[in-house]
Amino acid sequence: MSIVEALTVVPTGWRVDWGSVPDWFGGLGTVGTLLFGVLSLRRELRARRREDRAALARQARLVSTTTRTEGGGVLRVRVANDSDGPIFDLAATPVAHAGEPGPGGRPVPVTTVTGPVDRLEGGTAADLFVAVDRSVDLTRYASTTARLCFTDQQGNRWRREGAGQPEPDLGEESAPARRSWLRRRMSGSR
Repeated sequence: MSIVEALTVVPTGWRVDWGSVPDWFGGLGTVGTLLFGVLSLRRELRARRREDRAALARQARLVSTTTRTEGGGVLRVRVANDSDGPIFDLAATPVAHAGEPGPGGRPVPVTTVTGPVDRLEGGTAADLFVAVDRSVDLTRYASTTARLCFTDQQGNRWRREGAGQPEPDLGEESAPARRSWLRRRMSGSR
């Protein structure tokens, strides 16, 4: 059967039944309900992720530092562990600031760290003495904070600078930029 013969079979007086107004409203209502459900689920998942991250960082938020410069080459870092559990593997890196402490400080090379770097019990405080490289004079800077890295009792590694919020310490590798699923898929197919 050719295309011309097939077109002659199609009746010319076809009428399309578009339905009634209530059918249209019902269809739109169904689509709206599905969209609302998906958006509500998405919002709930984001809230649960935030709660999980907050619970994970509970002990890390209770670890704080204060700093004091001792001469031009030594920084005294007072670490207070106000949590119930111990923290492990403390590492302190001085961060020098030309003005007020905040993001954008310059990390200073460290030569030695002395103090309880292996374990700090809960409810205690201790001093770490950080000797910096000879080429750096800490008294030339307006302020100096410490970037503290430690492991909590659950085995999570954390990084905290000054009075900032604790962040998971992923090591030296930089985190990959967040991309949409479409961009990830397109870049994977090349």
